Amino acid sequence: MPSSPFGHPHTKGACYATWYAKKKSKELVGHFGFTSSDRDDIEQQLLLSLLERWPKFNPAECSPQEFISWAIGRAVADLIREQQRRLEAVPTEGLPVEELLNDEEGSLPAGCIQPDPAPAIELSLDVEFVLSRLPPEIQETARELKTGNVCEVARRLGVSRRTVRNRLQVIREAFERAGYGDA
Repeated sequence: MPSSPFGHPHTKGACYATWYAKKKSKELVGHFGFTSSDRDDIEQQLLLSLLERWPKFNPAECSPQEFISWAIGRAVADLIREQQRRLEAVPTEGLPVEELLNDEEGSLPAGCIQPDPAPAIELSLDVEFVLSRLPPEIQETARELKTGNVCEVARRLGVSRRTVRNRLQVIREAFERAGYGDA
């Protein structure tokens, strides 16, 4: 096992860990209350989290790049959760509770309820991780199936419908092994 996650090659020629952390920090800017002045701090936090998780890396289970993607993805989800906790406004500040209640059941006005994107982000990261462990042609089929049915995907990829259905079965089995039950 390599002594650190740094130095693993990337197609751009840079270290994969630093490239991926930089990419994810840029993606967060402008979302969830992160600004461009936070970018360096975000990148540093992602790399620190990766270093903390690196001892769990097992080369028999995945490649260093897959582990780096997973670890940084988890760190992104953690940062978003932490940021949301910091930014949560207290909707009752200065107002009596009775003024906030808009019906007999005592529900808060719609503007006070903020959906939590963390579960969706975690699911997205899990999907990315499961797909990253599949062969490239299966990954491509999975991406195409997000926007088309079996016939459309077969036509776009230039393969038979049977091939697409067989690849879909491989995708389902991968998600079942990952704990997502019947896909």
